[in-house]
Amino acid sequence: MRAVSLVAAAAALPISANSAGGQAITVGPGADFATIAEAVRSAQPGDTVRVTAGLYRERIQVTVPLTLRGEGWPVVDGGGDGHVVEVLAPLRLEGFVIRGSGDGVEEEHAGVMVRDAPGTRIEGNRLEDVFYGVYLKNSPGSLVSRNAITGKPFTPPRRGDGIRLWYSSGSGILENVVIGTRDVVIYFSDSLLVRGNVIEDGRYGLHYMYSNHNVFERNRFDGNEVGAFLMYSVGIRLRGNVFANAAGLTGMGIGLKDSDLIEASGNLIVGNVIGIHLDNSPHSLDSTNRFDDNLLLANDAGVRLLPSVTGNVFEHNEFVNNGSPVIVAGGSDTGQAARNLWRANYWSEYAGFDQDGDAEGDTPFVHARLADDLIGRHPALGLFDRSPALGVLEVISRFFPLLKPEPVVVDEAPLVRGRLLSRWVAETNGPSSDPAARSRVAGSPRPAGPTTWQSAAWLLLALGAIGVLWRAAGRRGA
Repeated sequence: MRAVSLVAAAAALPISANSAGGQAITVGPGADFATIAEAVRSAQPGDTVRVTAGLYRERIQVTVPLTLRGEGWPVVDGGGDGHVVEVLAPLRLEGFVIRGSGDGVEEEHAGVMVRDAPGTRIEGNRLEDVFYGVYLKNSPGSLVSRNAITGKPFTPPRRGDGIRLWYSSGSGILENVVIGTRDVVIYFSDSLLVRGNVIEDGRYGLHYMYSNHNVFERNRFDGNEVGAFLMYSVGIRLRGNVFANAAGLTGMGIGLKDSDLIEASGNLIVGNVIGIHLDNSPHSLDSTNRFDDNLLLANDAGVRLLPSVTGNVFEHNEFVNNGSPVIVAGGSDTGQAARNLWRANYWSEYAGFDQDGDAEGDTPFVHARLADDLIGRHPALGLFDRSPALGVLEVISRFFPLLKPEPVVVDEAPLVRGRLLSRWVAETNGPSSDPAARSRVAGSPRPAGPTTWQSAAWLLLALGAIGVLWRAAGRRGA
């Protein structure tokens, strides 16, 4: 409860820059000042600096609490050198195009660099051609909201991070669009709310360490090398997010390492090499991680576990048309199935019946595919996955007990009907659905269009309808 209250407080936190009684200063042709930097240097705490439309080739440093408001999208161009806006006191910054930071790796040049300025608000800006986008250092209780951020045209490892938090607990990261940067990074920052963001074409959509009791909801991580990788953290909630098309060498939708008390519910995990990767998570012996109501769709592997992983609970998830629903890296061994709880999930591979009509299969779902075991032990064999050779080997293993691998999954009460796929399609396309975050960001890059997972969802629904009609026609014919 404490984490949720801190998150709610962060989203509504007032800062001294908004206090009544400050003076209004105007920047522009024929106004009080010709340059923003000059106006900011002359401002007193609590003043509002209004900047009219135009191109301002300068860099700005803020040292007293202010509101800095752009009118008509003024452009602040840093000329490719240093930080474009450096914030050293609480600031409200809104309505600007900020571009042309330096690209120094050691200096961490940023479009907006915030240092020791708690309660800063960066809202409704466009950041273009920046190394780091918005960087919060030691600035708790801040808000980064409704910004569109694009990085420099470097390869992902050479780029800076789109949004980066360092020791900035109690902050909100809301409804931003981040495209073509390296990572969104959160380190040593607790009690955050991260909601409604779109993060695409990066290395790690979310790169996360040593940060506890944070909430991530309704974000979209699409086309990154890794969707989200969480390490050494406790008490994280992942709700209603999309983790899609992570196709790098590791290609994980969600990765957990040494993390406890993780709750992942209602997420769509689609089109990744690995849907969920678990490494020593949970870390503590008395801890449990829970996965509920998630749709794992069309991943090469739905879930990948390291052999030592135990203490995870998977309930009411749906595993639909994955190359393999669950694999164990290094191959399964005796007792693997009992180390984690799988209950009341839907498995598209399940071939059982439901004679009593209670929506649960009459026999358990058991997953123990020889090909998965071999690929887990020898990853190079993944080149032959779903090839005729491994298909023949799978058939032979059914007749020779010595070849049978240990079960990876035993679900005693598998569901026979899925519901999450149609729910995701309706939620995304229906009249009551929340618009994509990019449409709410002023001047955000490129409009939303049909996505890979939506196309796959409609295709699977169509195939399902054809199957129902085919069976119905067969019954009438009989």
